[in-house]
Amino acid sequence: MRVYSTLAIAAILGFWGFLGSAGLAQAEPLNLKQVAADAKWAAHVDFDALRAASVAKKAHEQFKEKHPEAEQHLAMFQSVWKFNPCTDLHGVTIYGQQLKKETGVAIVCVKVDQATLLEKAKLAPEHRVSTYGKHELHTWTHAKGSKHQRSMTGTFYAPDVLVFGGSTDEVMAALDVLDGTKPNLAAKEPSLAGEIPPGAVVVAGVGGLSEADLPCKSPVVKQIDLLVLAAGEDKGKVFFGAKATAKETETAQQLKTVVEGARAFAVMAHGDDADVMKVINAVKVSVNDKTVAVECRVPADDVWTCIQKVAKKIERDGLPPHFGPLGHHPPKND
Repeated sequence: MRVYSTLAIAAILGFWGFLGSAGLAQAEPLNLKQVAADAKWAAHVDFDALRAASVAKKAHEQFKEKHPEAEQHLAMFQSVWKFNPCTDLHGVTIYGQQLKKETGVAIVCVKVDQATLLEKAKLAPEHRVSTYGKHELHTWTHAKGSKHQRSMTGTFYAPDVLVFGGSTDEVMAALDVLDGTKPNLAAKEPSLAGEIPPGAVVVAGVGGLSEADLPCKSPVVKQIDLLVLAAGEDKGKVFFGAKATAKETETAQQLKTVVEGARAFAVMAHGDDADVMKVINAVKVSVNDKTVAVECRVPADDVWTCIQKVAKKIERDGLPPHFGPLGHHPPKND
């Protein structure tokens, strides 16, 4: 899913300035009514939930201490774009109806100065305007002249809701879903997003991996029908949960072995640190027929302590060598 995430982030940074109905302006963990019923993948980041998380607050304060110049850069950014990404960006939903490169749309819930963005849009390479019903669409060439050059289309669905994608057709289809003229994912079972827990910062799901033409040739991945995950913080505890539904029970058992192997590697690297082991030991893996589940729920203070210690260890010793199924593999020199 890295390509899809990069598309959304690049579009936000490059055009809409670093990143309808009144209900859409309130961020929430993946509103399935915003996602097309035939979506193959979807992901959501709730920035309001992120800002409320104690671990994120501590990380933000530490970043400001280590990089005091960041405040000046942020002020300069705000003066140009009339937008503060630290407070005005509420949520981003991305989804697509194909498991292919450079496809999908993004729905960005953000408080922005619409006039400022539209003025900036006019300066974009090969900018042009078209209409679709009551919506005004802006199309431009992103990263013109570079190897990442491609067409992009964006629109204001509402004053605080932006929709953009890699093609005009995809954006128009997304607007149909938001307008209610095309079906959404809310009533579809099983849900692509799974159960969305309170406090979720990130929610993601992908279906049909077994039938997709993916660059990854792993036979295990090709046996997965549905993969969903959620992570966030609720009532003072950081949580992570993921479920993968495979075609065969044997594949689910293989996935469990992979996760347990990763946990064993973590124990080898940090087994002498009781604070880090609190987090590692909280990771639970289970298999129920064709579904493997990974769950972890840890006090936020323990997670922050773990992050600090692991970061210091990496800063001191560098990244640990990779232990694969055939033993020790030293890092390759580029």
